[in-house]
Amino acid sequence: MGLAKNSKKNMNFLDYITFSKANNIKNLEFPIDYFSKIEKKNFSHYFKILKKNNFNFIIDLEDLNFKKLKELVELSKIYNFNIIRIKMSNFFGGNRYLVKNFDKLKIKFIDDLKNAIKIIKKTNLKFAIENHQDLNSKELVEIIKKTSKNKVGINWDIANSLATIETPDDFFKNVKKYIINVHSKDYKIILSNEGFYLKRCIIGDGVVNFKKYISFFKKKKINFSIELGAHISRHCNLENKKFISSHNLSRGRVLKFKNYLNKKSFNENPFTRWEIEKNLKASYKDEINDVKASIQFVKKLYEKK
Repeated sequence: MGLAKNSKKNMNFLDYITFSKANNIKNLEFPIDYFSKIEKKNFSHYFKILKKNNFNFIIDLEDLNFKKLKELVELSKIYNFNIIRIKMSNFFGGNRYLVKNFDKLKIKFIDDLKNAIKIIKKTNLKFAIENHQDLNSKELVEIIKKTSKNKVGINWDIANSLATIETPDDFFKNVKKYIINVHSKDYKIILSNEGFYLKRCIIGDGVVNFKKYISFFKKKKINFSIELGAHISRHCNLENKKFISSHNLSRGRVLKFKNYLNKKSFNENPFTRWEIEKNLKASYKDEINDVKASIQFVKKLYEKK
């Protein structure tokens, strides 16, 4: 719902609280440093609001800033939270070959994570690394083993698995024992001559079969956050040889994944209404309606299990 950062339509933190309460949601995951920056409020401001409204919550850090992390450690002594979602990058579509220093950035992320773990070592806090269309399941597990199995887990954004050429099932099998938080994002797949598009959609309308995983999430008491894709479709350049080599993909794996794509793809315009019309009012309305529809889908899904 952050479609236009400079628009009057853009929701502030209190708007999210109001919207959530109106839809009978009392759990919220949010990027605290993002809101703090744009609203010019300190971190404690948001915890006081959450406590006043009896919300449970998970904290996201858009940037792994040590000063901000130390502030969260102190706040964790007052407020009840134990997961901080982090990410390595804002690279999308799995197109890491376009990032010349990708390997160096991954090394730096691991080093930063090791230092961050020292800050939370004597707390109940854990980091959840999101697969932000940059790291695959194998890499995430390797990072956990290099840092800390006790302090680091995985934030599984289910549909993001596709961008690193893994089906949700394959990703889940590889990392399920490390998952501590989940984003329920769904995508529609639209094929192109250069690869494939990942197009935002209401949860349940895309390629992800959520029913396969709900029992596991409930049994393990893993938070399941509702998250829609961005209004800009992500394109994965799978047909580019550099894309394939950057992910170290074997011919067999590529063929298997392409077979999956062919079975799951949709025959429709790969671009969102926002990309086509650039109509802020209409796209904002779509966003609200899509969130409400996604909430109902998830509620029914949980009720059935």
